Formats: sequence, structure tokens, C-alpha cells
Amino acid sequence: MPTPEYSSLFICPQTGKKLRQATSEELESLRASGEQNLDAAWIRSDLAVAYPVRKGIPLLVPGEAIPLQSKPPTPKENLSHD
Repeated sequence: MPTPEYSSLFICPQTGKKLRQATSEELESLRASGEQNLDAAWIRSDLAVAYPVRKGIPLLVPGEAIPLQSKPPTPKENLSHD
């Protein structure tokens, strides 16, 4: 893993938002959801995606992004039509 001085340079290739290292709890959750081959992960600041680290290499490319949450419903989807 990168040293702390370099980890602050990691940004999302899609949005430019900062990334942080996943906690051990977050890693366990990712592994439990089917991402078995993770050494570590980088979580985007909005908590929408994680980028995997496999064999010590951070895969910071959009195609490797792991979605972390579903899209919240739009206000129209919340309205009832009584």
C-alpha cells in the first residue's frame, strides 16, 4: 500500500473526488458481497464506489469500480398516486 504521504494524491478517475483506504470492516463487507480477491480497497469520498487493490496494485480505472450503494429514489418515485 502507498505510504500516507502519497495516499492523499489518490483521486477517483471518474469524478476527481478524493479516495481513502477502506477500513477492515468495509473490506470484510466487500468480500462478503462477492469481492473475494481484494487485498485492500480505496473508497470514494461520496461512498458511491470502491476501487479494488489486487496483488498490491490499486486498480483505479472506471471499469474496476465496485458500486457501494444503490441510487437513491428520485422525489417523483416517492410520491403516491392516491
